[in-house]
Amino acid sequence: MFRFDKEQKVFDLGGTTIGGQPGEYPTVLFGSMFYNRHKIVTDEDKGEFDKNAADNLWTAAEEISDTTGNPHCNQIVAETNEAMKKYIDWFVDGYDEPFLIDSSAGDVRAFGVKYATEIGVADRGIHNSINASIHEDEVAAIKESDLTSAIILAFNATEPGVKGKIEILEEGAAGIESGMLEIAEGCGITKPLVDIAAMPLGAGAGANVRAGVAVKARFGLPVGAGYHNSASAWDWMKTFKKEHRDVWPPVDIGNNLIAGIAGADYYLYGPIENATMIAPAAAMIDIMVAENAEELGLTVLDPNHPFKKLI
Repeated sequence: MFRFDKEQKVFDLGGTTIGGQPGEYPTVLFGSMFYNRHKIVTDEDKGEFDKNAADNLWTAAEEISDTTGNPHCNQIVAETNEAMKKYIDWFVDGYDEPFLIDSSAGDVRAFGVKYATEIGVADRGIHNSINASIHEDEVAAIKESDLTSAIILAFNATEPGVKGKIEILEEGAAGIESGMLEIAEGCGITKPLVDIAAMPLGAGAGANVRAGVAVKARFGLPVGAGYHNSASAWDWMKTFKKEHRDVWPPVDIGNNLIAGIAGADYYLYGPIENATMIAPAAAMIDIMVAENAEELGLTVLDPNHPFKKLI
């Protein structure tokens, strides 16, 4: 637990604050909805889903966020343009929080940023993500949109360690001539959120936490990741949890908390169903970090911080 010499950027994402020195603001939580095989989705191509179930899931996330003080954002995942439109419409018509525009298909992400601009909610939209495999058409779509925020993925296929992550952000790598941050700036992204690209155990997971510290120290930008991916890709755990299901939640949630102690600003924690588990755990870490921050001359700046609400 520490403070950075580098000035730390703080961004407003449609009313949600993210970034800063460790302890100043609560950790932001991104829960995923409409993901592959999500039970509430009945037709992933057409974007048909159980709206009551979706409302119940998001309302539960809002309620636990109100309790702990950790803001929630929606990671909307769609595989077609039609589905992306329906998911965004459902969310922005009923709720006020920011949302990620996510898909395994670049053209669907491109459609999402265009659509968010078209309906006037670009200030709440966050593109996911600008990465080494992004195509020119998607870059053009972001440039033409009104979005100002995006996840910047620090995944370097040739060097998974901290050095490689910094390299891909600053200079590019593996045939990419520009760094991811330069590409983002060229797209009009003024609120970049760095995803340190959490790696699986045994394949570079040791850099997951240290990379976040390095990025904040070097660039002063908000950092986070899908830390839970390190656990979900752990081959031994895949087998072990089949007979010991109770061991999985603490491992899954715990991956995030390790990074939180080291100053992570946000968690892409996975399925929205885990909202009520992750928020109290995130709040506990936020309180610990805030207590130490005060000893380092920092101040909790958010009146809704868990340190203010739960102590």
